[in-house]
Formats: sequence, C-alpha cells, structure tokens
Amino acid sequence: MSHSNRSLPLRGRLLFAFIAANLLWGTPAHGHGGGSDEESGSVHAVLDPLPPELSSLRVQLRKTLAPQLLVANPTSKPLTIEDEAGRPFLRIGPGNTEGDLGTAAFHRTNTIMAPGAISADASGTPRWSVVEATPNWGWFDLRLRTDAIDIPHQVVDKGEHAFVGQWSVPVRLGDTESVISGRFEYQPTASGIVQAKVSDVGALKGQALVRAMPGSSRPGLFLSYRGESPLTLMGEQDEPFLRFSQDGVEANRHSSTWARVAPAGTPSFVDSGDNTEAKWAQVSGGPSYGWIEPRAAYAGKVENPAKSGIVKRWQIPILIGDSSSHIQGVSEWFPIEPVAGE
Repeated sequence: MSHSNRSLPLRGRLLFAFIAANLLWGTPAHGHGGGSDEESGSVHAVLDPLPPELSSLRVQLRKTLAPQLLVANPTSKPLTIEDEAGRPFLRIGPGNTEGDLGTAAFHRTNTIMAPGAISADASGTPRWSVVEATPNWGWFDLRLRTDAIDIPHQVVDKGEHAFVGQWSVPVRLGDTESVISGRFEYQPTASGIVQAKVSDVGALKGQALVRAMPGSSRPGLFLSYRGESPLTLMGEQDEPFLRFSQDGVEANRHSSTWARVAPAGTPSFVDSGDNTEAKWAQVSGGPSYGWIEPRAAYAGKVENPAKSGIVKRWQIPILIGDSSSHIQGVSEWFPIEPVAGE
C-alpha cells in the first residue's frame, strides 16, 4: 500500500463530536424529486437498520447541503467503501482513514460542488493516502441524491407518505462483504402537525418526570427517573425496550422498537432471530433519556385538517420492579396557518 506525503485537513475530532452529539429530532436528508414540486412534497433518504455484521459501527445519515453519510469505525478491522463501479475509494479504520486519491469517487463525494467539476470517469492509478488521523469520515455519497427521482403522479395526488426507491452502498468490514442501505421516502407538504401529550404516568407519579417533546414531526418522549427499583419500558411487541435505574439508562439491542428509533452514535439494533433474551447496552450514564416514540406518531388521515383535535390515544406498558403500570397519552392534530401573502 502506498501513501502520499500530502493529506487532506484533519476533521476526525469534529466529525466524531458531531456523531456523538447527534440531535434526536434532526431534519432528515431530503430534496425534491422530478415528479413532485415544492408545494406538493419532497423526497428524503432514510437509513435502514444496520445488518448484524456492521452492528459495531456508528453510522448516521444527515442532510447538510446534501445527504451525507457519517461513519465511525471503532473496530480493529478496516471498513472499505466501494464506488458505483465496485472500486474501493475509502478505508475507514483501524486507527485512521485512507482515501484513494486516484478515484473520481473520492473527490466527487468530498465536497458538495465536486460532481459538477469532476466527471465520473476521471479515475486514474490508485493513490492511497491517509486523509484523516481517526477512523471517522463523512462523505456526500451521490447514490443518496434525490434530485433525479421521478415521483409517480398517483403518489403525489394521494398526498400520503410513500417509499419511492432504494439506495445501497457496498462495503466490506475486514473480509466480510455487506451494504449500508436505505430507502427514498416521499413526504407530502404538511397542512398541520401532530403533537403528543402525556396524560397519565400511572405508578410513576412522584417517581419520574415524563414529558412529550414538542416541535417535531416525529413525536418523542423525555423521562427522568428518581425511583429506587429498576424501571423497564416495554416496546411495541411487548418486549423490553428501555431500562432506567440508578446506574443510568440502557436500551435492549434485541428490541424491534429500538431498531426503529435508535439514533446514530448509540448501540445499534442486533437481530436476535428467535432469541427473546434482552441484550442491554448503556445509552445514558444519568437517569434521564429522550427518544422517538413511534406509538405516539399518527400517519392516518385527518378527517377535518382545518380543525384541531385528538387523533390517537396511546399507552406504553411499564414495569417498576415486578409491578406493572402504564404511561398514557394522546396525540393531537394542529392545523398550520398559511403564511400571509402565500
């Protein structure tokens, strides 16, 4: 393996901090497809759960100026990223990150403006070089771009969320081939927003603060626990989901609910097959945690979008020690008032 003496500016510490400080209610990566317009809706890229062989990685999909993949590789094996022709152009870890400066893909994904200045067939002789002193990297992978996606008119006319395509990035961790993959989702322009509200904390009264997190299209909850007995929140399939104790907060990596809501930078979901035993991993060293709560979400039709009102009632089973109870709440629809002059 050859190394050039020249390298790109180091940015690992900033990238690692960005991943670690991932905002739970961040904006998804999105753009406008060819078959839709700004008034009707937009398309955004969605990251699928990582396959088991990549569960040790930290992968985040972010929209900055364009869809961007952020990867941290804490393992002892290199993670190799391939371009659309199957040629490796990145090696993340162990210890640092290397890029093949001879590939067009490396330069075309390094900055947002590069694709217009560098053609896809501009690759030359391999020139591997250390481009980052840590095993963390972010790049604007062109396979996640949404600009050219054609949205069927029937999808736009229906005015509902719909998956309109898939994307995948071939990778290799050590000698194991795999993919980082996801989907493209059409999201109609909202005429209102659903807000969750906690109505009853059951047996948690006096032992915990439970609040809905407002201001997002993805309802979330925040819980701060002060009780002495361990508190377990059950998931959508009645599986152990989150556990609060005096030692902190843990997530069950075998929970299908955790698979849906795990933010980047936290221990990812691990498919356990038929094994129902919980696999706990710490997500907070303190007694408080906030998470996206799918049971509080509402994706159905609102009968009268111009009028606010309750559209869903929900509950979350809990165990305090061996005693069972529920957190209960409602989700309310609030119409968005049009901006004056529009």
